[in-house]
Amino acid sequence: MKPRNLEPKELIEKLKEEHRELPALIDDTILTYQVGNLSGAFPVLVQIRDLLSQHTIDEEAVILKIILDKLNKEESEKYVDIMRDHVAIMKNVDDAVESTYTGWTETVALMENLRKISAEHHRREEEILFPKVLELL
Repeated sequence: MKPRNLEPKELIEKLKEEHRELPALIDDTILTYQVGNLSGAFPVLVQIRDLLSQHTIDEEAVILKIILDKLNKEESEKYVDIMRDHVAIMKNVDDAVESTYTGWTETVALMENLRKISAEHHRREEEILFPKVLELL
């Protein structure tokens, strides 16, 4: 995957939109799984993985680059720290996908954890990171 070809302001709006979409996708995966529709839950889980993969690439290639280009190392540290959340988020997603191959026993717990950690991450992006990037443009 490559970063989307969007101007930073437009990209930030797209990222915020995806932040709002993710909880419903997670809930859809959980509900579909809980009613026993494993063949229906898996494509939604893959959609979540693909969405978050693209989302992460965009943020790290565009948003992080702006931060690193415009701020010194000390000033950028709190913003870089927000980006470090991507590792845990994507690990959680990978673990959820993997759980589908080992019997789905951990999938709901992993999706609930994804909802929690992504909500906190998105809050930090929208309250701290994105405003700073917009200020730097």
